Amino acid sequence: MSVINKMLQDLEQRQPHAIGANPKPPAAPPVAVSFNWRVLTLVFMLMVCVILAWFWQPKTVQALPQAPILTDTLILTNTPILTNTPILTNTPIHTNRPVPAATLANTAEPANIVLALNAVAASAAASADMVKQPKTVVSTPEPLPLKPQPQPQLTVTPQPQLLVDKAPLSDTERQLNMRMLANASEAAGDTGGAIVVWQQILAKQPAQPEAYLNLARLWLTQQQIVSASQVLLQARQNGVLSAEINMQLAQLAIRQGNWQQALDFLPAEFQLANEPEYFGLKATVLQQLKQFSAAHNWYQRLHQLQPEQGRWSLGAALVSEQLGLAAEAHQYYQRAWQQRQALSASSHDFIQQRLKATEP
Repeated sequence: MSVINKMLQDLEQRQPHAIGANPKPPAAPPVAVSFNWRVLTLVFMLMVCVILAWFWQPKTVQALPQAPILTDTLILTNTPILTNTPILTNTPIHTNRPVPAATLANTAEPANIVLALNAVAASAAASADMVKQPKTVVSTPEPLPLKPQPQPQLTVTPQPQLLVDKAPLSDTERQLNMRMLANASEAAGDTGGAIVVWQQILAKQPAQPEAYLNLARLWLTQQQIVSASQVLLQARQNGVLSAEINMQLAQLAIRQGNWQQALDFLPAEFQLANEPEYFGLKATVLQQLKQFSAAHNWYQRLHQLQPEQGRWSLGAALVSEQLGLAAEAHQYYQRAWQQRQALSASSHDFIQQRLKATEP
């Protein structure tokens, strides 16, 4: 600004001197070009300052406080300034006195200066307006952190439950389950597993003949004759009374050729009507031991109990023939032939032969 004030002062000093003298057209001073370059340089520097100020201002511009007006500086505005100094404008000045040509010639150069100063003032005013107006900064609000919402507490109404007290199984039910397990193991081919289950049953029920018989049968399927005999003998030692156990022991003795031992395992302690098979085996053992009278007695009783059984008639015929009772023997052979359906083919041939041999 001080450079501009100095230029104006020089201009005022040159104007009175030009009016009072007899002017003659002066030659164009060589300093005019340098003077114009100074003005352009000044304008360029002002523009650079304004641009730098614009880039360096903060994004959010607050209202600037009203700066105090300094009277010792030149105020550049678009409105005319009323002072005692002459006003430099690019409009013609109308006065009542004529203006000498020399004055007009001398004022041509200041007119250019005024135009440049007015352009600078306009740029400064525009910059000031831009500075005064706060820049609206649109900021996107950051999303607020979501607070975890408390989950609603669900009130669960307890439903009535049917409480079923599982009654403990009785001994009979447990034994039944174990029998089913043993049979399932045997059906699946697991003979060893079935033997283990039957041994457990035997340990719980030592007075029942079922476990002894099944264990003996399973041991025999494994060709374990000694083990089967030991199980059956254990039953007799435990006081178990069973016609079937006695028959199993007698048959094991017969397999070994011990007929007398087989007879010992067949005491007459059961009812004939309840155990006909038992006494039929006893009669056969007596016949093999040549105790024909005792055997004849049991066969006759069995024939009377079950006349439809041809085997009892055949046994009675054989014993009668061995006792020398040919007529009685022939009658029993005839009855056996009548009930031959249950007999084997070899028995059929034998009966026919003995019928001819005993025919009276």
